[in-house]
Amino acid sequence: MTMTKKFALPLLAGLIGGAAALPALAGGYIEPAPAPVVVQPEPVLSYGNWAGGYVGANVGWNDDKADPDFGATGSMTANGESFGLGAGYNWQSGAWVYGVEGDISTADISDSETSGGDEFESKIDTMATLRGRVGYDMGNWMPYVTAGVAAAKADYSFENAAGRSSDSDTLTGYTAGFGAEYKINDKWSAKGEYLYTKFDGRFEGEGDVDHDVNSLRLGMNYHF
Repeated sequence: MTMTKKFALPLLAGLIGGAAALPALAGGYIEPAPAPVVVQPEPVLSYGNWAGGYVGANVGWNDDKADPDFGATGSMTANGESFGLGAGYNWQSGAWVYGVEGDISTADISDSETSGGDEFESKIDTMATLRGRVGYDMGNWMPYVTAGVAAAKADYSFENAAGRSSDSDTLTGYTAGFGAEYKINDKWSAKGEYLYTKFDGRFEGEGDVDHDVNSLRLGMNYHF
């Protein structure tokens, strides 16, 4: 092989390779292939498990505006604590929780009022409610509204120039309120609630006694 052929063959190969690359260079920037699209799954809503039965206990503070429609005494505000036991059952559909709850409490809600020589005393020593509840599941939290019927036992006394008389009455009425319950774990929950209760009472031989009771309660429930 002559010296001319020795250098001519590599040169020819280089020219052919360069010619093949010219179209790509002439076309400018070549856009890279797009990255694969990753589809994120739709988030799955997670609800707590509020369905089932429960029992519990509560403590409360109560203000009672008692308003007799007889004698010279006007309305008075009695107040006192209460201690109660309760039970209920919940049904759940999605985030909505529907339930029924009943409770009974011992109480010491008492006061007296004197005016114009007349003295009136009122004391509520037992209260009970039967209520429906509608709550919204927010995981561990469940705010709710509640309403139903209520009953109580009241002791009255009235004294004026004619003498002193006493009476006991079973009060009936309605109650409504709202609250929130927090799931501590699968078995235990804590709750706080406000209830307004309207009672109609009767003092025999004298007249009617209206009661407006505002209650704040804290409680614990055991779920099963």
